[in-house]
Amino acid sequence: MKDAPFIKFAPNFITLLSLCSGISALKFAFQENWNLAVLMILLAAFFDFFDGWLARKLKKSSQFGAELDSLSDFISFGVSPAVLLYLWSIQEFERVGWVFCLFYIICAALRLARFNIENLNSPSTTFYGIPSPAAAGLLLIPVFFNFVFPDIFSQYYIIISIFLLCYSGVMMISRVPTLSLKALKLSGSNSSYFVIFIALIIIFLISFFWQTILALSLSYLLFSCLSLFKFLLNLRKSSK
Repeated sequence: MKDAPFIKFAPNFITLLSLCSGISALKFAFQENWNLAVLMILLAAFFDFFDGWLARKLKKSSQFGAELDSLSDFISFGVSPAVLLYLWSIQEFERVGWVFCLFYIICAALRLARFNIENLNSPSTTFYGIPSPAAAGLLLIPVFFNFVFPDIFSQYYIIISIFLLCYSGVMMISRVPTLSLKALKLSGSNSSYFVIFIALIIIFLISFFWQTILALSLSYLLFSCLSLFKFLLNLRKSSK
């Protein structure tokens, strides 16, 4: 049997780190340690980005890695954020609140299953529907907002949480085209501006972590709403 280099398994190890982070988020959520629970989900998203990036750079993508990544995404960005949000705000609704959580989790599972099939048959640089890590980010907007502004809109958190569960779930399984990071191409003249932009985000993350995370999440929410509006507008024009 031919020996395999260690670097071949590096993307899978990073995926396992993402999975461990997502499961740890559940542990901290049950302990009502909201800050650590949310940080674990954000850490899972960080690992999720780099396992795919590393696999593409090393050209070590495999069906096993894709299936492991989907399992990790389902736990980290499907189950964990929904359970966290349920325990944080909407458990007062008991069974009714749990129905909305189950709806989001089922949508996450369908999203990942469809993505695997479509990516296997015809890899594309365009996402149809929002990816599960982004959906988890949208789902946690009320929690981010509470960390930054604890006394504002607190009476509306349950309603906002239910709305985001429904919106994020529907957007994940929708056919609304959204831009993939893999499709971004920078010219030489624009690359320096992009580096400065990323540096500014890192600086703000170090200095104003939760405020920056909230701003990024709200920006993506606006972006997804604009994508949905454009999709519905084109659909209406094509039906005439």
